Amino acid sequence: MKSLYKFGKVCFSILSLGFLLAGCTDSFLDRPPLGSLDEDTYLKTEDAGLKLLVNCYQPIVDHWSYQTMKFDLGDQLTSDASKGGSDAGDRSQITEVGRGNPLATNSMFTDLWNHRYKVAISACNVLLAQVTPDKQLIQAGGSLVPEQTKLRWIAEGHFMRAFYYYDLATIFQNIPIIDKPLNVIDKSTITKASKEEVMAFILSDLDKAIAEPNLPSAKKLPASEIGRITKEAAMAFRARVNMFYGKYDAAKADLKAVVESGAYGLVDNYEDLFNSAEKGYMSKESVFITLRSYIPNYTSGSVCPQMNVGRGATGGWGGHCPSNDLVNEYESNDPRLVHTVLASGDIFVKSDGSDEVHDYSGYDNYSKLHSRKMYIDYSRRPLNNLMDTDWSYYHIRYADVLLMYAECLVETNGDKQTVVDILNQIRHRAFVTTSPKDSYAKYRKFNLEKNITEAEFQANYKVKITDNLREAVRHERRVELGSEGLRLYDLLRWGTFVSTMKAYSQTPEGKYTGQGENISDKTYPYPIPQNEIDYVGGSLTQNENY
Repeated sequence: MKSLYKFGKVCFSILSLGFLLAGCTDSFLDRPPLGSLDEDTYLKTEDAGLKLLVNCYQPIVDHWSYQTMKFDLGDQLTSDASKGGSDAGDRSQITEVGRGNPLATNSMFTDLWNHRYKVAISACNVLLAQVTPDKQLIQAGGSLVPEQTKLRWIAEGHFMRAFYYYDLATIFQNIPIIDKPLNVIDKSTITKASKEEVMAFILSDLDKAIAEPNLPSAKKLPASEIGRITKEAAMAFRARVNMFYGKYDAAKADLKAVVESGAYGLVDNYEDLFNSAEKGYMSKESVFITLRSYIPNYTSGSVCPQMNVGRGATGGWGGHCPSNDLVNEYESNDPRLVHTVLASGDIFVKSDGSDEVHDYSGYDNYSKLHSRKMYIDYSRRPLNNLMDTDWSYYHIRYADVLLMYAECLVETNGDKQTVVDILNQIRHRAFVTTSPKDSYAKYRKFNLEKNITEAEFQANYKVKITDNLREAVRHERRVELGSEGLRLYDLLRWGTFVSTMKAYSQTPEGKYTGQGENISDKTYPYPIPQNEIDYVGGSLTQNENY
């Protein structure tokens, strides 16, 4: 977990040593070593500060340790989806965790730990250590970076560090707090903080970001900066953190402010959210997202569509298979199922006009289902493959904000009518204004004939104030946010993870996948990677349940 620049200096020192051995003269020794760039010198170069900020966002685009892992952890460890793949042995590390008694040597946990600490948090620590309000930084063109800009960068650094720490805290719970660049000699100081200390640290970073006047409101963020943190996005995320730790009152205040800001809204057609950059990713429903576009020879898309689409003629690798248990959660006329889950036998049209028939047999896919939200139709495949596309996913979208707000109201005995109004706002979009058919497909098993009418919705689909509102909120979260990588954290927050997975393990698909078969009260929090404990020489201890 060394500073990126200290690591760079080591590399340059090795190069300098090679030149020294090749030919050493007194005049050479009197000159500064060529190729050496220390931190102070680097920070005097153009856009150095901005590059440090970009480094804080960059870890999100990691194909395996961030993007696919979001769904490996968030969905495939639950009753919502299984890992899929070529065969039972493919990505067996997910199977091991899903069963409930993973080893401390599990490679998925090691990848998560290494990526968040050594890449993501390290980059944030470097920014926060090197960029201060009084440090002179040069922007493009040679002028000095204004103090207001530096203060915004610092706020973004605090947010992103909290964002990455939350990923670690939700899986391991008790983790080291590292808030500055480290040297190798610092490793013996790495010890485990308590759940409460970790929570306080994450919230402190978020408090600093939100309190910064130079962090802009979403209403003032230009389209060219979509993907950067706004005050409302930071407040929505702080609410997510507070809810995970059971602090519903604090979360409710943040969510109320985000809702009342008027910065966001629901798009009319749920289908648009996942099939269009303009109508979805850049829409009024997007609170925090990492936009990407495919630019040949410069940027590639995400591996998620390639990984999580059917094998064979469909061209994918067969991962992320939604469960029948998830499908059965949807009401019979809910179009969200159409836009969340693909079925074997579905047909799309290729760019040459021929049929793409989805056949999900012959590999590790008990349900013969895949995620529609990760599938890209041919109109968005410049080279016809699944990798080079503009596919993205939401870190936070407005429907999630509304549902979190409704949950907070339920858990704090808040106004029931507001809860009902929120749920019916989301359900009205689903049942009345969302396309009942997949607009991009030739045939879909889950297609519906038509929308229900306004009168039918009012009579048969509206949530009533006399309903069990806690159950209504939890149902709505599952079907609204299905296959978006949030299910595990909902179950853990509600305290229903163990009971849900034990019940699922007794179903036919649970028995096939093994998911939940060994889950107990000792499963969570998950084990800290053993190699990290060994590396620091015992100062870091294992979680007590492992």
